[in-house]
Amino acid sequence: MSINQLVYVSQATRKMSPSDLAGIQDTAKNNNAPLDVTGSLFYNGGWFLQVLEGPVATLDKLYQKIELDPRHKNSRVLYNEPAKFRTFPRWSMNMINLNDRQADKYDELVEVLEAAQANRRIGSAAPAVALLKMFAS
Repeated sequence: MSINQLVYVSQATRKMSPSDLAGIQDTAKNNNAPLDVTGSLFYNGGWFLQVLEGPVATLDKLYQKIELDPRHKNSRVLYNEPAKFRTFPRWSMNMINLNDRQADKYDELVEVLEAAQANRRIGSAAPAVALLKMFAS
């Protein structure tokens, strides 16, 4: 079965507490596991950046559902391409809250999120590609 990687950025409609983020993660884990979807959600300063990996038709339906979630707005797909392998194979949904500044690769992740917000590149790479390369190594 072939898989795609879909990466999007969106803006939170309100400040998210650690318990809000834990609730989002729990719901995503429960929804994604039976769909064969893996990925990671990053949160920083009121912005989300999410990587979803799975069958293309499944990701398309899931993203349509995600767009309707009232906890965020201005959702924009940065990357939606076939992948040779999953970058986040162990997680039906990982969560990294960059507001706590304890995350591994903190500076690089903040740079990716800021580049995605501003629609600018990191070196010669799109932010989504830079993010995927960061975790693939």
